[in-house]
Amino acid sequence: MTRLAAIAVALIAATPITAQDKQDLCENTAMIVDDAVTARADGASAQDAASTVRDTMDTDSAYTGAVQPIVDWVYTLPEDQLTDAVAVAYKEQCLAQ
Repeated sequence: MTRLAAIAVALIAATPITAQDKQDLCENTAMIVDDAVTARADGASAQDAASTVRDTMDTDSAYTGAVQPIVDWVYTLPEDQLTDAVAVAYKEQCLAQ
């Protein structure tokens, strides 16, 4: 999950954050991971998955910019890893940064 860690670090390093902000960041980006995994498992293309995930977000969401890199990462995973465990592992890695 090296690339996963890099995404989380990049998102966290973008601005100084408090522990609560970090918790929010990790929870929100983990939801993006979960939605991307679901879209991929349902057969959506990466482009369609990113669009679908963005459509579920508030238009002013601070996390919109994170959608494409997270979706791109999800689409690199082997199919046998497309489970709920991906979002859990992502959140754990994010919080550990």
